[in-house]
Amino acid sequence: MGIASRVFSCVAAFGVFSGVAGTAQAQWLELVGYPAGGVGSRVYALTPDGQTAAGGVFATPAGGFTWTRQDGRNDFGQLPGMPTASFAYGISTDGQFVAGSTSSQAYRYHVGDTALEFLGVLNGAYTTSYSQGISGDGQIVVGNSRLDFSDNVGQAFRWTSSTGMVGLGFTQPGSAYSEAAAISRDGSTTVGHSRQANGGYNDAFVWTESLGMRSLPGLSSTNDARAFGINHDGSIIVGDSSALPGVNSRQAVRWTGGIPTSLGVAPGFSFSSAIAVNDTGSVIVGKLTGQMDTAAIWTPERGMEPLADYLALHGVTVPAGVNLLTATSVSADGRTFAGYTGIPGQVRDGFVATIPSPSILPACAFGAAFGLMGRRR
Repeated sequence: MGIASRVFSCVAAFGVFSGVAGTAQAQWLELVGYPAGGVGSRVYALTPDGQTAAGGVFATPAGGFTWTRQDGRNDFGQLPGMPTASFAYGISTDGQFVAGSTSSQAYRYHVGDTALEFLGVLNGAYTTSYSQGISGDGQIVVGNSRLDFSDNVGQAFRWTSSTGMVGLGFTQPGSAYSEAAAISRDGSTTVGHSRQANGGYNDAFVWTESLGMRSLPGLSSTNDARAFGINHDGSIIVGDSSALPGVNSRQAVRWTGGIPTSLGVAPGFSFSSAIAVNDTGSVIVGKLTGQMDTAAIWTPERGMEPLADYLALHGVTVPAGVNLLTATSVSADGRTFAGYTGIPGQVRDGFVATIPSPSILPACAFGAAFGLMGRRR
């Protein structure tokens, strides 16, 4: 049995009286747990509806999983014959395909199969590969192929079953490293970063089949920026950038039409980074860095803040002693969030949390007034 806990607040109170509440209306936070004898887990991806997550467990053997609230974890990475450390970093719209990496090679996995589909490596001076994103239909995988485990020699790739692994190049002549971090759900647009040939800065990039790789401007003249996430059709990209030239001042960024906008830093923190965005660009998640790092969320109404504060505002309480360290994914509607916990000395544990739609908030308040408190199970 895995180690997991569930925290529910305002458990569909409206449904207690009207009989119309359902799973999608409940507020909750769940730690996805890990196998007995394991030492942690992380969630890296969500389906657009927020119902299925994917990630990896730190156990013996370490490996990938998919997860639903109804059925818990499916630890496919622990099946007999699976390679070690087959973590999953991307998931298709229907939750049937995941993309991930072993210790040496990118893979695609069809849920229910007994083996991984290895994607190979790029031709040339590359010996390993890592996949980080998958299209909504599960047919395109993006990532990076490297020379051994070097962070200095590598190239972003795009893979399909018909083309195999194809290198996407670099933003500048003479560069030796680029990395694809995410692909839009429609498969049209890939984003990531490419290290500049001079100075060691990063260019955030956007790639399309018609235009190839193009740099995205940063917030300062050094143009030091990275792209980590993208919405369903490629119209909104998120990441981070140095806000001041020559100064460690990294801030979360949203690019719309190729124009960067800083999302700021919450009070009490030094830096911020954006990792994922919902379909409309109205909810962006990532991480805040300070004396103690924490998962972050940005909304136009409230700006940048710790995710735990935003959850509490919507009736979801994070258990005492649990720190939401990094938010890695958000559902299409901006109501479900995923990532992993952690503070120094604390075991990492993947989490998934959901807030109610606006239409259920009055019902939750009504339920709370009558003492319908959440329960732990």
